[in-house]
Amino acid sequence: TSNNNSSSSSSSSSYLSNIVVIEVNKENLSITWPYLLLSIRNASFISLDLELSGLGIQKGWLAKSFEERYNVIRQSAQSRSVLSVGIATFQLVSRKETDAKKKLKYKCQVFNILTLCTVPFIVEADGLQFLSKHKFDFNRWINLGIPYGNDTEKTLWHEVLCAAVPITLHNGLIDLAFIYQHFYSALPETFSEFVVSVSDWFLLSEGIPGLYDSKYIAEYITRFKASFLEYVFRKCQRENAIEQARNRLYVSIEFDFESTETHLKNTVDIVDCKLPDNFDASASTESYFITDEQKNSLCKRYSVSFPILTFIGDSLLKTVVFKLKILILGCHRAGVDSFMTGFAVVFMQRMNLLRTGNFDPKCGKFRFYTCNKMALPGTMTPLVLQKSDYVKAVNDHVAKWTEIERERNRRIELRI
Repeated sequence: TSNNNSSSSSSSSSYLSNIVVIEVNKENLSITWPYLLLSIRNASFISLDLELSGLGIQKGWLAKSFEERYNVIRQSAQSRSVLSVGIATFQLVSRKETDAKKKLKYKCQVFNILTLCTVPFIVEADGLQFLSKHKFDFNRWINLGIPYGNDTEKTLWHEVLCAAVPITLHNGLIDLAFIYQHFYSALPETFSEFVVSVSDWFLLSEGIPGLYDSKYIAEYITRFKASFLEYVFRKCQRENAIEQARNRLYVSIEFDFESTETHLKNTVDIVDCKLPDNFDASASTESYFITDEQKNSLCKRYSVSFPILTFIGDSLLKTVVFKLKILILGCHRAGVDSFMTGFAVVFMQRMNLLRTGNFDPKCGKFRFYTCNKMALPGTMTPLVLQKSDYVKAVNDHVAKWTEIERERNRRIELRI
């Protein structure tokens, strides 16, 4: 459930049980925006998620050709809108390793930004039904959404890129396309130009790659039985509790904004994500089964459930998953999903983080590269974001990126 007017929460309880979400809207923008920017600048990494008005059901979604898929995604991004942006900032507070305890502690802030597109856009009926079923507050979104056009959202993405820290997404290709179209510039005409341009976003200092997709890691590295977001989060949450109970390496999350709680208390919701009451940290197996409802909503990731992707459901019939679903009321799903994504990546990368304090571009027994790769439904080949000697970035991106690189270097020099 979701409770209003709570000023703070932390992970002082035994296990992660709540997610604190700060709503950013046009009425509270003046007080939440500075805090959001400060959180971004202090972040060790940033996690993102979007809630969309829809995607459209077209044959090209599962095309073998990346170019053909991109054309469909591009058309959707040009005709649909972003309803809300979820941003979770994670700041590494401490790494502790003793005989008695091994712990990574993060300070986390989760923001759900209501965004209102001011130009006509398409909404599918099943998309509206899905949002309504999940208690999306349309009146709140219409009345309090921050309109596109005042450059607030573009300033936000500029700040995220200038922070020059790793970014985590879940099944992130569509998110990246919508971010590019709505908060950066018009999408390039070709897929190769898009990849070359976006690859700049995720090159950090000294050429270190900086994008980590939790779906890719779950499918290709940790080999989870399923890779839809709630399953990945719940599995990581469960295993994290087991690690803590057995005095092994676990992740501790603290939601703390006491210094600004007086101004922000009316913008905060607390989302209950506690483990089931009968959860047994000593158990070595997952004793939960997938429900019909979960099977039919595995591809929820965006505001529409795609019939063309229902083949995924058949392969997951025997997959175990928590029966308890996280109940998110109102407009805060993007914020919660951004947190779940970031937490999952931290847990799956926890050994690297304990040793170095940073994500490791390579992971697993065979040292597979985990960075700048995204899983694509219907294909065994992941998408790799990298530069090309044969394709040039579009001119508009080159101009924007020159400015962003200049700001990145300035902040490094000033150590902002």
